[in-house]
Amino acid sequence: MKIKILKNKKADSWFLAVIGLLLIFGLFVLSSASFIAGEKKFNDPAYYLKEQFLKGVLIGIAGFFVALSFPLGLLKKYSVFFLVFSIGLLTLVFMPQLGLSHSGSARWLQIGPLNFQPSEILKLSFLIYLASWLESRQKDLKKLNSGFLPFVIIISVIGILLLMQPNLGTFAIIAFSGSIVYFTAGGRISHLILVALIGIVTFSFFIFLKPYAAQRFHVFLNAERDPSGAGYQINQALSSIGIGGLAGIGINKTLSSAYLPEPIGDSIFAVLGEKMGLIGISFSLFLYLLFAILGYRIAMRSHDNFSKFLAVGITSWILIQSFINIAAISGLIPLTGVPLPFMSYGSSGLVINLAGAGIIANISKYV
Repeated sequence: MKIKILKNKKADSWFLAVIGLLLIFGLFVLSSASFIAGEKKFNDPAYYLKEQFLKGVLIGIAGFFVALSFPLGLLKKYSVFFLVFSIGLLTLVFMPQLGLSHSGSARWLQIGPLNFQPSEILKLSFLIYLASWLESRQKDLKKLNSGFLPFVIIISVIGILLLMQPNLGTFAIIAFSGSIVYFTAGGRISHLILVALIGIVTFSFFIFLKPYAAQRFHVFLNAERDPSGAGYQINQALSSIGIGGLAGIGINKTLSSAYLPEPIGDSIFAVLGEKMGLIGISFSLFLYLLFAILGYRIAMRSHDNFSKFLAVGITSWILIQSFINIAAISGLIPLTGVPLPFMSYGSSGLVINLAGAGIIANISKYV
């Protein structure tokens, strides 16, 4: 009888409303950011908007409802399969016949007519596996050999594959969100400090080995030294945000953002700032904050640890990715190429964002 009552409950209506607003507002921002690029490249100002709607929104909404109704018990049962499958897809990007490169990064996989980023799938599958693993190991988390070391090994294996692409931004998202879930489950503070030290060493080592990463770090420290070269994107982004002022220049007008690299990708927040000003920026931040508050509230009200850890992980992932994108394009951290959830162009990211949101909504039915 208890199971029947729980199944009859509805998903959190406030959370559903926030997802709807993020999706609608994201399409609105993308339409404004993409019309010039669409006109220049495809002679169709609505090209990118239509592509995002057909390949991202429609498939993503289908994924949302599948995740909303998928039995959480089966999600936990097959968590290892999901992780192994996504890691397998990730390794395929290094095969010349299947992998696609863009700007020196091997992040895309093409299988027949499908073109997607396996790293986006990995974000979600890793958190599903981690929630299941932590629930089964909760009593051992404070132990070094049976708790902390296996966690570090899992993160390291994923990190090696991502840094080979290279994809430091996605690795940072997985490492940070995974660490939050780990310590939510009861990990030691001393282990948290050790994770932070490992992260600093890994970041420093990566910068030392990868010239492009070192360049991005130097640009972050001295963007004004080469405003028309290495520092062009961040200077142009800050100019776009500054031009917007309080209310923006208008969604149909373009000034500085017309010369902005990746205006529909990781730079879309700067376009938002130029066209909608501080009001648009504040509204987008409010939506992400509301998503985080509601997501964590659902997690804390969950009746089982798997649901709790999974909701914490997915919420943290979206929040951290949003922060990294906004902070980078605002000059607070080095540029990473991380897209803005629900807003940047890219069907892979949007579909997985909506699937993750669907899982949180699914969990909310049982709180």
